[in-house]
Amino acid sequence: MLGSADGNTLLGDNDDSAKRFGAVTHFEAADWPYGSYRDIYDFEGGFYRGRIEQPSRTFNVMGGANENGVVIAETTMGGISELSQYNDDKILDYGSLITATLQRATTARDAISIIYNLTSTYGYASTMEGFSITDGEESWHMELIGRGQYGKGILYVAIRVPDGYIAAHANQARITQYLELCQDPDWCVASSDNVQFAIDRGYYDGNVNDASFSFSDTYDPVTVSGARFCEARVWYIFANLADPAYFNPDQYLDYAQGKNLTNRMPLFVPAKISKISRDEIHSILSSKYQNSWFDPNVDVGAGAEHSPYRWNGLTWTSSSGNSYLNERVIGTQATAWHFVAVVNPTAYPPMRALLYFGVDDHTWSPKVPLFGGANNVDISYDDKNCSSRLACRQENVLPGSIMEFDWNSAYWVNTAVAKSVYSEMDRAASIVEAARCEFEDYLAPLVEKTTEKASALFTAGKYDSGVDALTDLAVRTSKEATRRWRLLWQQLLVTNADGCVATSNPDQLLCGCTKTSAKFSTAWLDKVVADTGDHYAVPVQCNGYIDADGHCQEDLKSIYQRNVEKSISKFDINGVIH
Repeated sequence: MLGSADGNTLLGDNDDSAKRFGAVTHFEAADWPYGSYRDIYDFEGGFYRGRIEQPSRTFNVMGGANENGVVIAETTMGGISELSQYNDDKILDYGSLITATLQRATTARDAISIIYNLTSTYGYASTMEGFSITDGEESWHMELIGRGQYGKGILYVAIRVPDGYIAAHANQARITQYLELCQDPDWCVASSDNVQFAIDRGYYDGNVNDASFSFSDTYDPVTVSGARFCEARVWYIFANLADPAYFNPDQYLDYAQGKNLTNRMPLFVPAKISKISRDEIHSILSSKYQNSWFDPNVDVGAGAEHSPYRWNGLTWTSSSGNSYLNERVIGTQATAWHFVAVVNPTAYPPMRALLYFGVDDHTWSPKVPLFGGANNVDISYDDKNCSSRLACRQENVLPGSIMEFDWNSAYWVNTAVAKSVYSEMDRAASIVEAARCEFEDYLAPLVEKTTEKASALFTAGKYDSGVDALTDLAVRTSKEATRRWRLLWQQLLVTNADGCVATSNPDQLLCGCTKTSAKFSTAWLDKVVADTGDHYAVPVQCNGYIDADGHCQEDLKSIYQRNVEKSISKFDINGVIH
């Protein structure tokens, strides 16, 4: 999260999951009579966990934002395993905790208190988590872990991100020493027993007032996999967005590689001097370690079309028994949904948080504008309040599931487009990138017009009409995004069918097209030669006979030679070459 080019706060999130169906989860604002409860279903497993009491008023929640401009993004960290066990009597997993908090929070600081109070009351039933929380005025980096069999609630630290700084986290705890900072509650708040709990459990052998106590090293110590698969993502974000005067990527490369686990990176870094745009956050959350030591686009595993994706998991073993890994890129294919939030604390509350929300792979999907105060989307993006739970989606007759394809589901439409790119990167990527730019051009005047219209309505005291304007934008643009991406999939199929590249040619009266073969780089072709030797070498055309030494002895006067010269080359025959 950081300040943007227009002075607002930017917060981005990729929800990496191959099992979660990507859509917009929405909880409507409501007034509740005393004794009302909300049923809680496990965010990862879909099973019933219990129920929590509703407050007298819950706020509208749209994706990761609410109607007050509070936005929460998360990353799962794991942590000490026994502290995420013994959860049968605990109700709130991390996903339900986020939505329940957004239903109640008016500010980021308020959200931290609510998280603590809810988990203390109902118990925390997930592994260690990291939350990024902002309201535009303040932004906080929070890390929390359950107490296992030793208690109901959480151990946590939350540190405020200074203005003009970048914070990032990716499945690895990052808060180290914090006790001195937490002497100032304007900048740091934490559980009072973090250190004593660790001493009592044998996780830490210092004393309770030891300023060197590290939350991360105690509750989620860095391993090789934590550095290479998780912190390397943070390294790349900092390398591209931080002020180079304050962050030198080379200094921390060995840490990101997993070779020097003691060379920890700073928690926050100053942003580069030029203000960072929303588009840059989308770009970094779509990135594949381009032009860095980790770049997977250039080795043999990338294939002929420079694919950064690897389908055989994060680790693999060679025939010699040696262990190897694949890089875990930031813009991974296994993404359920994602967003970049633009938070303007000076706007009317329903307009403060504007999520540019997408489903499936961040790189290849359109982003639809969802204000925190909007209360609906097109059915292709709609998840109601299901949090992707299959039975809930079926009960609400929503299109598609992880095991059921549906052209009326944005998740499946975007997945179809992404799938077309994965196998044809060099030919398809630029087509999708152009479509994304065209969609952004379509959005810009609509967002501007809606902002002006809703602001005027709120100023006039017409709250419901202002919300209707925000909702109309969400419904209209999400419907248009799905329509465009269906057509985009058709365009990709037509353009790259059968391994060819098809372009329009009205002078070609058979198909109205020109078909050409894909062009592979010389570097890739050299790899093929190195792997196969002369297996694919074109044999020398001999129009005479081969002598005992293997040399061609040609009879230039032969009829055969003259006929060869008169023949149509096989390379000019339709069906041999496209």
